[in-house]
Amino acid sequence: MNKRFNHKTIEKKWQDTWKESGIYKTTDNSTKPKTYVLDMFPYPSGEGLHVGHPKGYIATDIYSRFKRMTGHEVLHPMGWDAFGLPAENFAIKHKVHPSAAVAKNVARFKEQLEVLGFDYDWSREINTTDPNYYKWTQWIFIQLYKKGLAYESNEPINWCPGCQTGLANEDLNADGTCERCDSVVEKKPMRQWVLKIREYADRMLADLDTLNWPEHIKEAQRNWIGKSEGAEIDFTLSTGDTVTVFTTRPDTLFGATYMVLAPEHELVFKHHETISNWNEVAAYVKEAANKKEMDRLDDTKEKTGVKLEGITATNPATGEEIPVYIADYVLASYGTGAIMAVPAHDERDFAFAKKFGIEVRPVVGKIFNQFKNVEVHRRGVYGLITNENGEYLLQYFRNKNFYWLPGGGVEGDESEEDCLKREMAEESGFASFSTAKKVATVFYDHNSRKDGKSARNKTTVYRATVSTSEQGHVSLTDDEIADGLELVWVAPEKLNKTLDAGEASRSELLKYLIKFDSATAKPECGALLNSGEFDGMTSEEAKVAITEKVGGRLTSTYKIKDWVFSRQRYWGEPIPIVHCDTCGAVPVPEEQLPVTLPDVEQYEPAGDGQSPLANISDWVNTTCPACGGAGRRETNTMPQWAGSSWYYLRYMDPQNNDALVSKENEQYWAPVDVYVGGDHAVRHLIYARFWHKFLYDIDVVSTIEPFQRLEFLGFILAEDGRKMSKRWGNVINPDDVVAIVGADTLRIYEMFMGPFENTIAWSQDGLAGARRFLERLNGLSEHIGDEPKETTSLLHKTIKKVTEDIEGFKFNTAISAMMIFLNQAEKTGISKESYETFLKLLAPFAPHITEELWHEAGKSDSVHTGIFPVFDASLAKDDVVVIGVQFNGKSRGQIEIAPDATEADALETLKRDESLAKRIDGKEIKKVIYVPGRILNIIVQE
Repeated sequence: MNKRFNHKTIEKKWQDTWKESGIYKTTDNSTKPKTYVLDMFPYPSGEGLHVGHPKGYIATDIYSRFKRMTGHEVLHPMGWDAFGLPAENFAIKHKVHPSAAVAKNVARFKEQLEVLGFDYDWSREINTTDPNYYKWTQWIFIQLYKKGLAYESNEPINWCPGCQTGLANEDLNADGTCERCDSVVEKKPMRQWVLKIREYADRMLADLDTLNWPEHIKEAQRNWIGKSEGAEIDFTLSTGDTVTVFTTRPDTLFGATYMVLAPEHELVFKHHETISNWNEVAAYVKEAANKKEMDRLDDTKEKTGVKLEGITATNPATGEEIPVYIADYVLASYGTGAIMAVPAHDERDFAFAKKFGIEVRPVVGKIFNQFKNVEVHRRGVYGLITNENGEYLLQYFRNKNFYWLPGGGVEGDESEEDCLKREMAEESGFASFSTAKKVATVFYDHNSRKDGKSARNKTTVYRATVSTSEQGHVSLTDDEIADGLELVWVAPEKLNKTLDAGEASRSELLKYLIKFDSATAKPECGALLNSGEFDGMTSEEAKVAITEKVGGRLTSTYKIKDWVFSRQRYWGEPIPIVHCDTCGAVPVPEEQLPVTLPDVEQYEPAGDGQSPLANISDWVNTTCPACGGAGRRETNTMPQWAGSSWYYLRYMDPQNNDALVSKENEQYWAPVDVYVGGDHAVRHLIYARFWHKFLYDIDVVSTIEPFQRLEFLGFILAEDGRKMSKRWGNVINPDDVVAIVGADTLRIYEMFMGPFENTIAWSQDGLAGARRFLERLNGLSEHIGDEPKETTSLLHKTIKKVTEDIEGFKFNTAISAMMIFLNQAEKTGISKESYETFLKLLAPFAPHITEELWHEAGKSDSVHTGIFPVFDASLAKDDVVVIGVQFNGKSRGQIEIAPDATEADALETLKRDESLAKRIDGKEIKKVIYVPGRILNIIVQE
């Protein structure tokens, strides 16, 4: 029965009690096994929390409470990511100093979190804007600088005119606009600090395989790092300059028929006097500069470009002079800003070559049925013949069940065209036809040699159309007669079905050839052709051999760029560097850290690319730590991502004044066991992994990765299915929900609404259902009495289910199991012992009401310090299970049997069911397929 309760009184009572008793205080270096559970700490915005934000926090609270009750020492902290553009922009908009705005917002966030009853140890609270915290952020930067991983650069960077600061690539939307303000980002050369994150790219890629993370997050990291293995190859221009290109396909070098430079490439401007069509080139360069990067890389758009008249390049493999173009599909910021264009094997190059009439030269043929150690290279010519009805002529070898094209091997010095005419006359009877153009060259490996070795046939295919009225005599060999050769015409719509009926490996090749369209590029690897001494070599072999032949260098490139670390804003960690005319850039001595932000009245961006700090002469002007002469402090500040790249370590040892974390505490707590969040699949996780690996290299941390397990949560949308936003007027405040139905109700509902990783819309009806569940729980004590065996059994099944589901972050199904048990207990009654066990089972999910009922049951300790229930395997075992019964694979009914029943038991049970038994009466049982506890499938003679 439903029994109402005053959630406001109960929740405040127990939150005050827990706070006073310090029940959630974490002990360092305990003798217990540890569990470190971490939320991605929030940026404390001025808008506060909406009901979507607590979803991850509720999950980690359940998990950490569960781990504490299973005997673990738990670290479950909370803090604030409060530096950076969002906080500063909010402050500017509301005309309040960022420090005051952050303090107010933090207080509001903390208040909202506390009413939900989370088990955070608030004594470990951190804030990235606290000088005692960012002292160690600055210390890490100095170590990076000393190791040569932080450097100054004047390269063009992403400049946001709206935010008035430089941005890293990771701070941009997919369309190249600023993530914060949607302004169109410009490329602007300026002085900035950069971190060499690319030096850690290989390690970050390799170590992804050690992590228990969702595969789509790991794949996002791999794609962002974007490692490509290939070669650097030098081309010489007619001007005498050397242009280096990076290619993943050096095996296609013989097919490079033109070169493309990015419109911004320095050589374009260097040789403007040599370029005879400079006015046309200059106009194109200007046009390309006004295009967004995403538009330039859009493969669906028509390719554009301009030939550099007066300049050519030499293909180092062929010695041929090839034209040089500029085209906006090549970017100066990607690779070397230049490409060798191989139109036969690259779709973008192909589209460009077709438009500008450039030669398309195939140099790689696909290999089918590939074997190792192929010794023989034979030439064959085959005809892709169609008639006036569009049907294809195929040879069908009936006795060997495969289809093939008419044709055969080239003999002696015979040309391919003569070979085709001869073979067509012999095998198809079509002697008079005009040869169409060559449409494909592929390779086919087979084991047909008598000595057992493999042979590779180089197969050239020509397309031709013939008239069936001209068919003449066909000369078949004895072998062809023995194989039952037939000539068949097959309509295009029946090709796949026809070929599928034949031998598989040849079918794959024929399908490829029949759909072959010479008007498309073929990027696949295979064996080389039209490549001189390298003909017949596989692509993998040729990549190395050709690179060595032309003096190239095997190497790798990465999509990820070094991390632009400067922000030309006020609200960020000062970069601890002093600039000296004599000594250059000098790190601030570690004993002088932190370099604190000066308290200023004007913190708006200056608009000239300088930080507001540049105008504070008393702060800027200082003494050089190296020579004692005049120096100027660095006025750029760190990005928001600096403090969040290592914060998880500070939670381990937040009051340490001598180190960012002690070795003892780090070795006990590291790594984070479960990390939970719903954003930053790339940026924060990439940055944190990079800093962690660096800290590992300098012996600050003992693990190679910071976060062993990652749980990625889905978002909660508004009831209208849209993202919650003040703009749409659909924001739901958790304070309002807690006031009406209570924190426990909100917690139960958000965990029950669907799988944790799914994005789901809010529902008031679902919220009401969660409240009813708790009211029924509140009345469950009225059912205490005798407990039947089936209720005891169900309780232990529920304990098993809930335990496994909490570990697996399947909170919705855990709650569902507890709801089912509550239904059973209300109907049949429940013992006092089982009642108390059920309260402990539910305690991590609904901490307030279970604590209240626990004490009403006469307990003096806290339910949350109790031992989590352990199921009895013998009681959690089903007495009977329902399994499906199939006849010849078709479902025909069900039977109830013991979980460990034998096949004979299952058959005997089936025979006692009249409707099922009649299906085997008088029939021969050919086979029985029985999977205990799952299915019984009987194969009978029809």
